[in-house]
Amino acid sequence: MHDENKNMPYLDSLSLLRDALLPNLLNDGEENILYWAGKELARSQSFESLDDLIQQMNRLFSGELALYRKTKKSRYYEWSGALTSHRLALDTKVTFSLEAGFLAEGYQKITGNETEATYTLHPKKSIVTFLLQSDSPIN
Repeated sequence: MHDENKNMPYLDSLSLLRDALLPNLLNDGEENILYWAGKELARSQSFESLDDLIQQMNRLFSGELALYRKTKKSRYYEWSGALTSHRLALDTKVTFSLEAGFLAEGYQKITGNETEATYTLHPKKSIVTFLLQSDSPIN
């Protein structure tokens, strides 16, 4: 465990669920099932705006989402926080498909554009980057 996370024992509990139990239960389907689950979770939420989506994601998934680049049909975000850095420091395969699915569906609900999300792990920086791509320009 990182020194800065010593006073946050809940990180171990969440990591145990996300990075040990779920992979064991879901096996090879983990990435797809968690992506779908994230989309389902977003469908159950209401979002007033993209800012509201980001605030809800930060709260629900214990992190901080920050836009760092955008194009007409794409958005690039950095995901960081104590839980993210804790999970990335583990010696296990971690996935952020749940968060990616939630973000994609949230964007789709707000913009009305078909949206998909992918992610890339950056363990040395303790961040995850998300790429959202839509079939139409995102306002």
